[in-house]
Amino acid sequence: MSRFSFSVTLLVFILSFAPLALSQQNHMNLDKYVCVVCHSDLEDEILTPPVKDWKESAHFEAGIMCADCHGGNPNDEEIAMEPSEGFVGKPEKKDIPKLCSKCHSDAKMMRAFNQRSDQYELYSGSVHGQKSASGDADAPTCVDCHGKHKILKVKDPNSMAHRKNIPETCGGCHSKKDVFEKRRKASNQLELYKKSWHYQKFTEGDVLVPTCMDCHGNHGILPARSERTQTVCFNCHAAQAENYKSSPHWTAFKKTGEPVCLNCHKNHDVVRPSVAKFSGKGESDCIQCHEESSPAYVAGLGIQSLMLSTIKAVETAQTEMEEFKANAHGGFEISGIEERLAKAQTNLAELHIITHKMDVESLKKTSETVLSQASSVSGDIHNMLAEIQTRKIGLAGAWFVFLGLMYSIWAMGKAYERKE
Repeated sequence: MSRFSFSVTLLVFILSFAPLALSQQNHMNLDKYVCVVCHSDLEDEILTPPVKDWKESAHFEAGIMCADCHGGNPNDEEIAMEPSEGFVGKPEKKDIPKLCSKCHSDAKMMRAFNQRSDQYELYSGSVHGQKSASGDADAPTCVDCHGKHKILKVKDPNSMAHRKNIPETCGGCHSKKDVFEKRRKASNQLELYKKSWHYQKFTEGDVLVPTCMDCHGNHGILPARSERTQTVCFNCHAAQAENYKSSPHWTAFKKTGEPVCLNCHKNHDVVRPSVAKFSGKGESDCIQCHEESSPAYVAGLGIQSLMLSTIKAVETAQTEMEEFKANAHGGFEISGIEERLAKAQTNLAELHIITHKMDVESLKKTSETVLSQASSVSGDIHNMLAEIQTRKIGLAGAWFVFLGLMYSIWAMGKAYERKE
């Protein structure tokens, strides 16, 4: 290694410990830090716990001290809480975002911790930020989502902002009926989400399934009726979105704002859809927008009919394959047939996606491919079953001949014995 390379490596190594060194330097004199000493000695159920919480926080680890947020002079007990020393005590709720931004908008400071520095900018433009700025006391600020003194890293499983805790954190506010009733807004989003397909997969540990922040954002939350929010499903369901944008529904959406994903699939209580939707009577089924005699509704029934026949063919082939594997006891090479069945299932999944075009003609080609693959699988299974039957008959015949031959030999032996 060259002298230059060694120097660069050493410098990077030293700088990587800079935040930790700063933290340790700040924490070395806690026994003389007025805020910590006094609040610890108070043994007050309100004023003492913040010290313990802070010592367990990401801020403590990073060397952020009491005075950095609350002001004052932590080195002199006599003037520690003097306004002349910048003491603000408990910040007003509306002032908290600006207070946090002192550090979190400092790009140079955030770079040391590999953190973004635009959270305040995003929050200020969000629904939450605008409500807070207008004086709405119910609007959440940083502490409502991240905590007050015991602020943990987002990646910490115990953090309020950790992915697995997001539904409960958001639901903590959005389940308050008194807050949302006066705004004529729903307060059952968490209850609905817990009924959804998304939540079911979420509880199973699927890291790709969306939580509140995946659809609404975290700091830059937009109004629920904004086009960006209504089309946020496109971020995960790109193939469905591509087909939807080729449909009459998209044309109507660009003119009237409906229908979009949530009109057919709901928003918080998303359920796994089935082709029953085309003829169903539910609140998000086709009948809610289209009369039964309308061309659109009739077209939907055509799509449903094609889908049902295709689904049945694949399910039949899959059932036959499972039964064959359970009862055939080997003797056949079926990997190629299993591969064809897997392709049929993949193409069927694609067919479900193409239904978003709302055009039966667009479905026919893929449907024919799936039907051909499923039929091929079923045909091969039937042929193998027929061969098994033939083998059984052949085996029975062989045993008959063998036993007949043995009997003949035995009879000849007996006859020979009698002659003697």
